[in-house]
Amino acid sequence: TQHFFHGKGTRTRGGGCPGSRMSPERLTNHVETKHSEEQDIIKSLKEIFGFARKKILNIDESADVPKTLDSALTLKPSIFSMGKVRGPVEEVVQEVGADCDHTAYFKAVRNPRLERYATETNKLIIRLHKLLTDRPRDPIQRKMHEQERVPWLDGKVVKLCPSCAKSFHLTRRQHHCRLCGSIMCHDCSRFLDIGAAECLLNPSGESTPTDMEALPGDRDFEINTLRICEHCLHLLENRKGMQDRTTFRPPVTRLFDRTQEMKREITPDIPMYRKIVTNLYEGDSIFTLADATALRSKIGRVAEQIDNTSKAILSLPTPQGSRAEALKKALRLACVTYIKEEMLSLPQLPLEEEIERLQRKRREETEMRIERERRLAAEALERYEQLNIAPHDTTKEATRSATGSAVASLDNWTGYRPDTSGPIADPLVEQIIIIKGYIKQARQALRFEEVATLEGNFRELQQEFYNRQQNT
Repeated sequence: TQHFFHGKGTRTRGGGCPGSRMSPERLTNHVETKHSEEQDIIKSLKEIFGFARKKILNIDESADVPKTLDSALTLKPSIFSMGKVRGPVEEVVQEVGADCDHTAYFKAVRNPRLERYATETNKLIIRLHKLLTDRPRDPIQRKMHEQERVPWLDGKVVKLCPSCAKSFHLTRRQHHCRLCGSIMCHDCSRFLDIGAAECLLNPSGESTPTDMEALPGDRDFEINTLRICEHCLHLLENRKGMQDRTTFRPPVTRLFDRTQEMKREITPDIPMYRKIVTNLYEGDSIFTLADATALRSKIGRVAEQIDNTSKAILSLPTPQGSRAEALKKALRLACVTYIKEEMLSLPQLPLEEEIERLQRKRREETEMRIERERRLAAEALERYEQLNIAPHDTTKEATRSATGSAVASLDNWTGYRPDTSGPIADPLVEQIIIIKGYIKQARQALRFEEVATLEGNFRELQQEFYNRQQNT
């Protein structure tokens, strides 16, 4: 609606209709008379909207939509509560449906096929062994050797290559498989490497998983390979794969096992070295400085071997950022830590002068103790004589307990008995000589646990011999 102002300040209203620029009273009359059809349209639209509104309200009242929605959103305690009330879904027990076991059928189909493949492969292995045994280097003799071991098919009855179905002619010649004797063309031929064939015949040897098929190009290619068909190569590769899965060990595994073996070898020697050094500082004469030096040298050699082996593990080629690289770094760190904590932390050996001083002091203390024991033994002997007990019963018992014919340790180290065939009247002296021989053998073998035990027996025999001399 537009407003128009006339000369005396009279304002009129009007729209797009040219005759509507008039006063409000006249404009109302104009609309009612000239535009009555537009009012009818507006009225009809109002009636339609009103009818639709009533229908919607009637549906909401009959269905009670808010109440239904509230009840749907409310969780039922019979289903979701943790009480004794159970929902209808939980009360339904689902039974096991129909099943069918195909294991028997699978085995019935698989086992004959595996047996057939195993039989064919074993036959090829036997033929391969015959072909490689006394194989001549001359081409003509080698061909005769191969035809004698494996029968070849007649080329006249085969017109097409079984693999590619191409006909044979002047440029596509016939070739025979050396293992099964079948015919094929050159493009369908496969070449078995002699080295891989020998590994296949001797699976117990150390081998690595390699490709069995050889590629032409070597000067001695015909001598170092066997022409076979694709079917025979597939069977041999399957057998080689089975052998590799059971016998092959990766380089990192072999090197790690080597380090573990060296650790197991040196583990008993480390506490033994500490014990020897402790005894030297205490002035004990069971072990010598030479014993400790020899054992320390052995520990140093093993530490160097472990370090070199761990470096070899670290130098193995692995992809950057892979788990294999992290593994070899962890193994190297573990070896370095073991060497640092167990081997490099060993105590230093005492000086020769210090050892002599400590042993002199220990000897004086031992002599005083022995003298005191002699007095006690003499007093005990007097009491035994008063009780009419023979004085050599204890001597015989001690001699019998100290004697023996051989020495053996728990880890199967055995010392041979020294030769005492000379005229020795006293069995106790003979046993002392035998024990001294065992001690010498144990020192040479670096068996210091046995040295300590034998030294104790040797001292007991010496004490017994001294007591016997005193009694006589």
